[in-house]
Amino acid sequence: MQSVGIAYKWGGQTPIEGFDCSGLIVYTHQKADIIIPRITSKQLRKGRVVQFSNTQPADLVFFKNSNKSQGLHVGLYIGNGNFVHAPGKGRRVVIANLNNPYFKSNYIGTRRYAH
Repeated sequence: MQSVGIAYKWGGQTPIEGFDCSGLIVYTHQKADIIIPRITSKQLRKGRVVQFSNTQPADLVFFKNSNKSQGLHVGLYIGNGNFVHAPGKGRRVVIANLNNPYFKSNYIGTRRYAH
């Protein structure tokens, strides 16, 4: 939650330089001594699959990018249908809801990383 409001920075993975979506995930998990891959597609592949109905805080929620031919987006689930993510260039880390039509239609899975 402390990262909300930090500027987006492609390749960024610290609050000082800013975050991209996967950099935010790496940073938050490092704070919990959990090392995960830096690249979103690898985060999706290597995490433990979780059914949507079993999503818990700290799980990763993944989306396809509907405005690109390829690419993925990731956020950190915080509960009550909400997740934190770094949405893109010119924006800041925000809280969003999985019921938002964009995220609902582009959701592709949930993954869990633990010690």
